[in-house]
Amino acid sequence: MSIPESIKSRRPTQFGAVEIRFIGGHYYTYLVSSKWDAAKGRPQKVTGKSIGKITEADGFIPNANGLRLMQEMRLMPDVAPSVKNYGAYEVLQQLTPDLSDSLREYFPDSFREIRTLSLIRLVDKISSAKMIQPLFLDSYMSDICGDISISEGSVRKFIAGLGSKQDRIDAFMKSQVMPGTTLLFNGTSIFTKSADSLAAKGYNPDHSPDPQARLLYVFEKDSHKPVFYRVVQGSIVDKSAFMDTVNAVGCSDCIIIADKGFYSKPNVSALLNAGMRYILPLQENTVNVEPEFYQNPSDSKWDNVFSYNKRAVWCRKRRSGNRGNFIYTFRDDSRRAELVGHFVERAEKDYGEEERRPKDVVNEVRMGYFSFCSNLDVEPREIYLDYKERWDIEQCFDYLKNSVSTNASHAHTDDYFRGWAFLNHVSLLYYYGLLNAVRNTKLDDRYSAEDVLKLTKNIYRVDTGDKEGIRISAIQKKTQAILDTLGVDLLRKK
Repeated sequence: MSIPESIKSRRPTQFGAVEIRFIGGHYYTYLVSSKWDAAKGRPQKVTGKSIGKITEADGFIPNANGLRLMQEMRLMPDVAPSVKNYGAYEVLQQLTPDLSDSLREYFPDSFREIRTLSLIRLVDKISSAKMIQPLFLDSYMSDICGDISISEGSVRKFIAGLGSKQDRIDAFMKSQVMPGTTLLFNGTSIFTKSADSLAAKGYNPDHSPDPQARLLYVFEKDSHKPVFYRVVQGSIVDKSAFMDTVNAVGCSDCIIIADKGFYSKPNVSALLNAGMRYILPLQENTVNVEPEFYQNPSDSKWDNVFSYNKRAVWCRKRRSGNRGNFIYTFRDDSRRAELVGHFVERAEKDYGEEERRPKDVVNEVRMGYFSFCSNLDVEPREIYLDYKERWDIEQCFDYLKNSVSTNASHAHTDDYFRGWAFLNHVSLLYYYGLLNAVRNTKLDDRYSAEDVLKLTKNIYRVDTGDKEGIRISAIQKKTQAILDTLGVDLLRKK
């Protein structure tokens, strides 16, 4: 099929020799070159990679290969257009439109730096300040915030200065907490080789001996939104720092739901004295549940049973002490069967044919059982469902744990560490905006928030410097359908 003149006239010239091919109803552009064929005694055409497609309406639309070539040619501004990473940055900002206003209120002189560093931090998952500048120059953030200082030295100085403003950081975070809400507490270890005072050896689930800091995080139950955090020295266990964090949040009439490791008698007493309502999980070896209860194999020991996701969950409620506490105990049969199966598999390897057999050990382990201490006098099913909301924040919290740890090793002072922690918090707010939109539009059946970031990261903003002005690179149909569902318009005027 011959190529129409209207298509030939839009052939890109900055790449040298190219060839236009008609495939599947579209006109694609390929690089071409030649090499000498000694056997035939003449040059042979070599077809290279596709660099984009051409339409009558939009002209040449570069694909990822074409855009990479354009970026390599940026030292020749009279030949190549300016190509900037755009899609993921704009998606995050459109889905969290109020965040810039909130940052401007509490950081009027530096909100643009905070926004820019947090977005680069999230989109590109950088590991050190020295990588900020090249990523900034390759993103369209350099078009809208081109006057901010972004060299490695300037970034380090800015982050340390930000970390010294903990009062302002706390005020910003407290403004995000709604009165009367339910707050979910979780904690993680941040490993660091720095010599600052936050780094110390302490407990962590991986039993790592490396110095660490502890990060206690607070989420809202209904929205799953991250609202507050506290950085504490690595040798301080979560339950010791728990009440300081609760008091720092400043929430009135809140319900506190915490992860394992936060329960202690002093914490329960402090929460009661503060008039707080709470749900605190207990360790498997808790003395708040009598051993005879676990030894009794009869289901008659339970008060009731209810279904959750087609699973049977047995429940019991008992008073504890004289201050209004209750101990809620549950057994998930499906979870128990799964855990017992894994345990027996391991036990067979450990005990083999010895006198002590797997069946003897299974009875000693409280698999599938979990208990809570709470001063809420409600049906057990309500406690179970409320705590399930804490489990549902794990996707957001996993992002935090996986992303912040690599940066911690580059912190040299407490202020620098605290500054990085706040930038991570802001990037987490952007990530929450995306995660929440994916869930609300039911896209999470097919795509994760990470999937959306990956798909939109390869959408570029191209400034040709001529009458055609600024254009957006080609967007795949699948990606465009996701954007439409999310209500994001990447083509709107800037």
